[in-house]
Amino acid sequence: MNRTLLAAAIAIGFSSTCLTENVIAQVPRPTGDTAVMAPRIVPLEGVQNFRDIGGYRTSDGRRVKWGLIYRSAELSRLTPQDLVEITGLNIQSVHDLRSLEERRSEPTAWTGTQSPRFIAHDYTMDMAALADLFRNVTTPELARDAFAGLYPHLLDIQQPQEAALFEDLLKAEGATLYHCTAGKDRTGLATALILSALGVPRDIILYDYELSNRFYDAGLGRQDKEDGADRSALAQLPADVIAVFMSVDARYLRAVFDRIESEYGTVEAYLDQKLGVDAAAIARLRHLYTE
Repeated sequence: MNRTLLAAAIAIGFSSTCLTENVIAQVPRPTGDTAVMAPRIVPLEGVQNFRDIGGYRTSDGRRVKWGLIYRSAELSRLTPQDLVEITGLNIQSVHDLRSLEERRSEPTAWTGTQSPRFIAHDYTMDMAALADLFRNVTTPELARDAFAGLYPHLLDIQQPQEAALFEDLLKAEGATLYHCTAGKDRTGLATALILSALGVPRDIILYDYELSNRFYDAGLGRQDKEDGADRSALAQLPADVIAVFMSVDARYLRAVFDRIESEYGTVEAYLDQKLGVDAAAIARLRHLYTE
């Protein structure tokens, strides 16, 4: 597989308009003396896969708070109405998990006096080091094998970004949003680590991860993008293989957990040793973000 195609496979970078089906379930959320209904997905016109990670039960019977941690795809197509919507979410920081090249290609369109702080790291993906994982990918099963092989490497690629994200969450200065391009791979990894730190069971974490298959559609809204190189590379592959590239599978995230547990024993040990999130920090996160 050539580097252009590998870049497309890793970044999965196809921004779009939002899906029409925008609510999985509505869960009562206390706000002052009233209860409002909290949708999992935040319906926006120009951004896909914008989700609140609240509401999930933890192993000790608590629940992740709504309205404090959000995840999404890239933000280059925010509309004026979208800006009105997300301004009301009290998002104070946005962590852009994308590479420098991706950010330059699709810059965030969140501007104005009420825009949050933006945090990003100027890294470039080493396509040569990952190319062997995607050689001779001609069937869906081979594509899934390749992604399962790739995902554990995201721990290394994303380590500085994850450390900065946890550092910000520990400050608890309003709501936090993090995103990559499609909001499913790097963002899915970040969500898995956050929910693990908060004590959410593994099966629920995998469930949340696979929701991107419902709320991200790679085919939407690309007609006006100058992505001919990516399209040409992807067009060389069978349609069922391309579909794998544009979706997620629980086995990819399981491969990450397998690596963590093989090398560190537990997710908590990984968070401590690699991201600087020790037992005291985990306790603080659970105090801040669960109830």
